Amino acid sequence: MTESVAAPLSPDDMTDAQRRRRRHLTDTVIEMLAETSPDRIQMREVSERSGVALGTLYRYFPAKQHLLAASMVAWNDILAERLAEERESGRRGHTGSVLERVLDLYTRQMKAFQRGPNFARLEVELQTSDDPYVRDTLDERSAVNRTALFGLMDGVPAERARLASLSIGSTMLNSLVLWTTGRIGFPEALRNVQDVSRLVLGDYA
Repeated sequence: MTESVAAPLSPDDMTDAQRRRRRHLTDTVIEMLAETSPDRIQMREVSERSGVALGTLYRYFPAKQHLLAASMVAWNDILAERLAEERESGRRGHTGSVLERVLDLYTRQMKAFQRGPNFARLEVELQTSDDPYVRDTLDERSAVNRTALFGLMDGVPAERARLASLSIGSTMLNSLVLWTTGRIGFPEALRNVQDVSRLVLGDYA
């Protein structure tokens, strides 16, 4: 069981300067995850690389998993912003069928994990955490992601869209587990996600 610790301060309760410092900390972790696995990241090294005092770091994030969860959300936000920019520019996003749009979204997400396998490892680790803050943070991220996904499934009945989101998301997580533990290669992991997408949304091709 995870040892009970204080929850991090909410960004909503921070000053602008505090929010910038918090973002600097998560950006530092994102940079570190490009180089090393999440289990090797140490709070002291984050402090040294970010230039934020260790005591201050612990006031923002009382536990390492809190910092990792916030960094995972920040990384997800970066990807989401890129997709939103492309949709606004009209290059992609709401063109094509529902199936094509959903396939594009999940394929891009999977390939982002392929480029950053340590983020895939962290995703798997965080999904099995029993820390309340980590769970709540991932739940909030999932709600945002679902809203974006449902926007791509315009015209699909709500219950069908919910089941599609659940089925594809579960397949994606399972595929990440199998891939990061070396039981399947990335092409198979990607194919699993694409095949389930086609299965549940084939009527909307």
